[in-house]
Amino acid sequence: MAQINATFNKLIKGAGFSFIGQVISTGFKYLTQLVLAWLLGAEVFGLYTLGMVIYQLGELFSRMGLEAGAVRYVSIYHSTEDKSRLKGILWQGIVLPFLSGIVFAIALFFASDTIAQGIFSQPSLAPALKIFAIALPFGASMTVGAFATTGFEIAKYKVYVWEVLLPFTNLLIAALLCTIGWGLWGATIAWLIALIVALAATVYFIRGIFPDIFSKKVKPVFESKQLLAFSLPLCFGSFLWLVMLWTDALMLGYFRTAADVGIYRAASQTALLMTLFTRSLVTIFTPMIANLYNSEDFEQLGKLFGTASRWSFSLTLPLFLIVGVAGEDILHVFGSEFTLGWLPLVILAGGQLARAGPGGFAVHMLAMSGHQYLKLFGDLTLAIANIGLNLVMIPRWGMLGAAVATGISILGVNLLRIVQVYLVLQVQGFNWSYLKTILAGSLTIVIGFFLRSWLAFMPYFLAFLVTAGSMFFVYGVLLWSIGLEEADLVILRKIGKRLGLMKN
Repeated sequence: MAQINATFNKLIKGAGFSFIGQVISTGFKYLTQLVLAWLLGAEVFGLYTLGMVIYQLGELFSRMGLEAGAVRYVSIYHSTEDKSRLKGILWQGIVLPFLSGIVFAIALFFASDTIAQGIFSQPSLAPALKIFAIALPFGASMTVGAFATTGFEIAKYKVYVWEVLLPFTNLLIAALLCTIGWGLWGATIAWLIALIVALAATVYFIRGIFPDIFSKKVKPVFESKQLLAFSLPLCFGSFLWLVMLWTDALMLGYFRTAADVGIYRAASQTALLMTLFTRSLVTIFTPMIANLYNSEDFEQLGKLFGTASRWSFSLTLPLFLIVGVAGEDILHVFGSEFTLGWLPLVILAGGQLARAGPGGFAVHMLAMSGHQYLKLFGDLTLAIANIGLNLVMIPRWGMLGAAVATGISILGVNLLRIVQVYLVLQVQGFNWSYLKTILAGSLTIVIGFFLRSWLAFMPYFLAFLVTAGSMFFVYGVLLWSIGLEEADLVILRKIGKRLGLMKN
């Protein structure tokens, strides 16, 4: 019991700090999308989106899956106090993705004209792709380094770099350059500068956590074969997952207009706001899986899996309900032309809700327990299905077809993950408490629709704020009234004590 309490304490402390970072990061990123949409318009914003998708694909390959490998082996070698191997992992986590990024950057730089003109028929996209190519090695190295710091079971350094510094720098510079008229060129330059700054900060923080990284007294031990054998399958799996997330935008760019891509981007980015709570819990949850599995403490691992996934679903559900009631009002913030994406927004939000439950945590259970090839098989199956669905649906139904195809794919992969974890690890994250959450959500959305129709006389943004605030309040009261589990009460008491709200 003492060990379980200690584990929950780590989860609460790390997830709480990560949540603050996620809120800040999400705010900066979403505000960046708003600013770019305002300053660039739907069409140019769509071109920026296409460039960013291609950049993210290039960065993913440049990382080679090392962000997951670094977390796993840093966690293991830190717990066993093996400084030589720990130093080797940290150095490889910084240098290898940078070198790999240079290779992919050269390829993208010289292929940018062909991609822009030959695939998307948008010559003005080519200069942006060249800037994104230069950014690749910096982004790959920074991402792996930032994730590696969480292997020490410390969330704050990744939060500082990945969640705060990077999006804030990008927002500040992008707003400045686009305001003075640099347009698409300025938006991509801002991303390059932000990545360079974030990489420098990452190296600084790693040195603070592990000063021996630059010490000649500790000789690094490089286990490249073991690291890459673990990481590369995850890289391919991550690529397939990214394909599922971005196939819709790429195919929209091919079959439809850049303006459609821009509107769809606003909807998809809004739907991604729903991952806020899940990502906060996953940040600290992931290295704990590796430690618990490595120590063969499967009972505690199962309890942690169930509690974390249930909290993630319960906290994400009200966000989905608000999107369902006021999705059109939310997109109106981007501009009146963006409200066309309200139905795709609701569908995409449904897919993100599916990720918030056990399925979203199951993928990390597989990866951190050494079952990366099983994860890879699921990724491949669902990526193929997603591509096929988008090919069929986008030419017929445009943005709506893209949203349906992506939503089905996300739901399918999460169901598959749940089955895989149960078959391999004999744990599952569902219990009867989910019925209480669903009941509270059902009553909340009914009240939400009533409020939104009653407030139709108000300006759309004010009506949205009143409706969203009321739904949050009603959902919380209903969930509390229906009854919380003992484990939930224990966690709430711990959170209350940490915030000074409870003395006993």
